[in-house]
Amino acid sequence: MKMFKILGLCTLLSVTLLGKEIQVVAYDWGYEPKEIVLKKDEPVKLTLVSKDGDHGLGSKELGFNLEAAPGKPASVEITPTKVGEYTGKCTIPCGSGHKKMLLKIKVE
Repeated sequence: MKMFKILGLCTLLSVTLLGKEIQVVAYDWGYEPKEIVLKKDEPVKLTLVSKDGDHGLGSKELGFNLEAAPGKPASVEITPTKVGEYTGKCTIPCGSGHKKMLLKIKVE
């Protein structure tokens, strides 16, 4: 019983210290989900997974750029410091719908 309590405490601490993780899936010509919500001053790990080719996801305002390929996800940890609405964009020219690849990012 003590072992389960210790494991539970370790899990709780790791979730608290690491913050939240959000996975974004890139595909020709969009992202799923289409919108993510982050909390100001709370760390979050963003992971980009690509379904069908090389894709990127970046935001100059939030200070990150990810590049992923099928089977090769990419991650970054960020801590947003300003409330607002931002747009994540594909950073790798990936074809005719490249400019349509936009992700709405809200920081509350």
